[in-house]
Amino acid sequence: MKIAIIDASVEEARQLSGFIASYFSHACLSQQTTIFNTASDFLDIWRQGAFDLIFIDIFLKREASGIRIAEQIRKEDSQCAIIFTTGSKDFALKGYQVRALDYMLKPITYKKFCETMDYLSFIIQKKGRHYIEVKESRIMVKLPIDDILYTDYYNHYIQIHLADRLVKTYMRFQDFSGMLLCYPQFTCCYRNCIINMDQVISLEKTEFIITTGERLPITRSLRNQIHQQYADYQFHRRSKGQS
Repeated sequence: MKIAIIDASVEEARQLSGFIASYFSHACLSQQTTIFNTASDFLDIWRQGAFDLIFIDIFLKREASGIRIAEQIRKEDSQCAIIFTTGSKDFALKGYQVRALDYMLKPITYKKFCETMDYLSFIIQKKGRHYIEVKESRIMVKLPIDDILYTDYYNHYIQIHLADRLVKTYMRFQDFSGMLLCYPQFTCCYRNCIINMDQVISLEKTEFIITTGERLPITRSLRNQIHQQYADYQFHRRSKGQS
């Protein structure tokens, strides 16, 4: 997930960045966070789809308010999640008018941050964004995430393994991983390899066996963690009545 923090306070921006790193590390998810201490720095690089989540301080010194920045974002991007951070409750109504996901009052606690991020994960799943879009040769193609068996990385290409074909796209693994690891059914089982846990038919000590009969190894150093993640995922699926 690509995340932006717009906050005039260097200290508070760094604290929020630390919260993000801790939350995503614990959830075994990929993230790339960029801090902007001025609105102008953010707007210089802003484009539609540049970020999946943006934290905006409503009070930006000597600049347009965070509400104005959010309004500019919404003109071009209706999908990006926006979360306001501020020391005042006065602008809550205006925040929701730009469809902000949440409004976090400073000083922000890690507990409150985690509650907001858990809610974001719920919203992402509820929206049902069930495909990714990548460039194959010179053509952009949409791939349903349920059709992805696993992905790996070879010679600077991401290889996306489907049941009926192999899609190759030229990009960095770091950039690609955030497209899949925001979905709970995907996890990294070894270096530069992401597996769809919905496609797993058996888990053994050192490897996953998927529906095609292929065996994918599990990184030794993270074996216990990955086993637990798979068990937790299967438990949540069963608790929701999913087969």
